[in-house]
Amino acid sequence: MPGASDATSATELLKRWGVAAVSACAAETATLPLDVTKIRLQLQGEATSGSGEAASRRGMVGMMAHVAKSEGLAGLYGGLSAALIRQVVYGGIGVGMYQPVRKLLIGDQDPHSAPLWKRACAGMLTGGLGQFVASPTDVVKIRIQADGRLKLQGKEARYRGALHAFRSIAKKEGLAGFFSGVRPSVTRAAVINGCGIAAYDHSKQLTLRITGAEDGLLPRVVGSLISGFVSAVVSTPLDVVKTRLMSQPADQRLYKGMIDCASKTVRGEGLMALYAGFLPAYTRLAPWQVVFFLCFETANKAVFGKAL
Repeated sequence: MPGASDATSATELLKRWGVAAVSACAAETATLPLDVTKIRLQLQGEATSGSGEAASRRGMVGMMAHVAKSEGLAGLYGGLSAALIRQVVYGGIGVGMYQPVRKLLIGDQDPHSAPLWKRACAGMLTGGLGQFVASPTDVVKIRIQADGRLKLQGKEARYRGALHAFRSIAKKEGLAGFFSGVRPSVTRAAVINGCGIAAYDHSKQLTLRITGAEDGLLPRVVGSLISGFVSAVVSTPLDVVKTRLMSQPADQRLYKGMIDCASKTVRGEGLMALYAGFLPAYTRLAPWQVVFFLCFETANKAVFGKAL
């Protein structure tokens, strides 16, 4: 009956969303200190450009140690609640809906022998949609993480927590404030999700063929590490632009949009500024992908009887 079929389909989609959301939250919690470090690295050039303070710029280890020393463990987990809310939305849609969308694009083909570009397209569609829906939570997360820099400058933090940030942004900036930087963030999410899932899917299957092993720990870890590297390479410039657009307050706009932000960053800090935070980005993405895909594949097999 149509009603029963629709109910089953809706139930399956809900399960897929739940499996992906829980796995994404586990990975986010495990790697958030590296994300905070990456955000601070991407913003430090913005603060020192043209001020003669470039010599004091920190690297990944120095920045993490600085945040830990000056702000404690709480500083390294700044924006955790907003980050988890974001992953429930973005991770749930971006990865949870990947298999149903992949099925629509490849039809009756074997998913593991389907063209790589079709798998990438499926990931880009779900990743872009997930980020658009999750954009308000991403803005809140980045602003809270960026607030730590204000405290060190002797200034008052803009927000007392995630709930206060949501209320404050809504009051001062309206709905538009929650979608600042939405174009680079959606573009980044589409790229990172499309390339990341396709790279994981493809490299995992390639590892299985080369080793002759059955699906297990080795192909999943190899796939996750390759996925993290590919994702970091293609997404870091967009991530830098997204971070700067989202972190700027409504009354102090430094950039008009994506192109303006990218061009000002390159002119003021050099081309490699677009790869600020690449090392912590990959250092975070690699274990993030490992934790996520190990949890996701295990849960997926338990709930649906098969892996990705």
